[in-house]
Amino acid sequence: MALGRAQTDRRPWLMLFIGLALARGLLYAALTPPWQAPDETGHFEYAWHIARLGRLPGPADARPEFEQELIASLYAWRYGDFLGRPLPDRMPDRMEALPDGIFARNSRTLIFNRFSLAYVWQALFLFPASHEDLATTLYLARVSSVLLNALLVGTAWEIFREMGLPEGWAAAATAFLVFWPQHTYINAMVNEGPLAELCAAFVLWGWARLLRRGLSVEGSTAVVGGTLLGLWTKNTAAVLVPLSILLAIGWGGYGALRRRRTSERLAYLGGALLVLLALTALTGWTPVGRWMADRMEAMVEPPASMPQDVPSVVETLTLTAESLWGRFGWMNVRIGDLWYLIVGVLLLIALEGWLLPRSRAWAAPRRMVILMALFVAAVVAGWAGFAFGTPNGRFHAQGRYLFPAAIPLAGLVAGGWGRWAPGRTGVALLLLAWILLDGVAVVRLIHFFYGG
Repeated sequence: MALGRAQTDRRPWLMLFIGLALARGLLYAALTPPWQAPDETGHFEYAWHIARLGRLPGPADARPEFEQELIASLYAWRYGDFLGRPLPDRMPDRMEALPDGIFARNSRTLIFNRFSLAYVWQALFLFPASHEDLATTLYLARVSSVLLNALLVGTAWEIFREMGLPEGWAAAATAFLVFWPQHTYINAMVNEGPLAELCAAFVLWGWARLLRRGLSVEGSTAVVGGTLLGLWTKNTAAVLVPLSILLAIGWGGYGALRRRRTSERLAYLGGALLVLLALTALTGWTPVGRWMADRMEAMVEPPASMPQDVPSVVETLTLTAESLWGRFGWMNVRIGDLWYLIVGVLLLIALEGWLLPRSRAWAAPRRMVILMALFVAAVVAGWAGFAFGTPNGRFHAQGRYLFPAAIPLAGLVAGGWGRWAPGRTGVALLLLAWILLDGVAVVRLIHFFYGG
């Protein structure tokens, strides 16, 4: 009976957060002009062909009539004006005839044969309206992303409760995720990110369940299934593999050290050593690792037409940081220096809350805090290794690649606020400031749409 009451008490919060996620996602989707999101033209093209053909297409299935309609839509919706890269005065017939600097020409996942499971989900929403104009069907595809983001928000609430976080902490963390401007914006556009992030959330939920309740079918299935589906969705999910392996080693090691039999400890240590050796073999220190790195580099190599002036480290970090919190369009619509400064102050407050806590009213199992921190660290390390360890990595300096860690990051920020500001009033004020910042971001997006 107690468990049933606890489940019932969760429902109002869950419904509230899902409703807010749906409303805000639809708002962002409606305010953003068609094709004004990273690689949206390429993602949509793949999903459109699946809906039209009823099967997975290949590069040879690209239809010239689709290209002509897409180019016409780019002109109709002022694609070049909003992007700051004017389209030719004379409208070409094929995408390849567009100038080299036009992103829509260089982001065609169908031509590059880069399949994502997310395209199948988007195609389901395009089937009923596959003969409508492209702008209409684009908005339907955006709705598919909004629905995934609402499911992601609901999953975040369940993760925080599964971790055993106090209700106030769980509510503040979920609200932080809901009112995260860039997170809502990206997850309201047509791309593979929302599904890949949802897969990462399943993995996080699975590990929280395993660490709290012990070995179970539900937890193991979530970890393995989320990882496999994530790998089939987006390359950013690759970090889930070594992360889960290292977590399994640590979890098993803790259990082994508690056992009394020396043979069991030696068996665990031997198995862990073999796994670590296998991981080492996949790094760039070995021929196998170098071969895999070359393959990954070939998959993300920018077109030859892309300028080869590699961004500096400072430029890479700055663009990534800004576009993690709020930078719209193709990362070309900044909100303003004061806005980013206030975000930085709120994050510093959270960090100080963990380093120099003024309150410990919000208590949580230490292993859950460590789990969130490891999840964030692994995703950041994976991005940093790609950005600074590959020749073309800095061209992908966008904060959205860190979104697989958005849920644990929200949990850590809210937890830091609770430790810095004693009582609920302080956290409520910090959360209100975050919501007001989101309002400013929406106003900036509206100005971007109407003001050009």
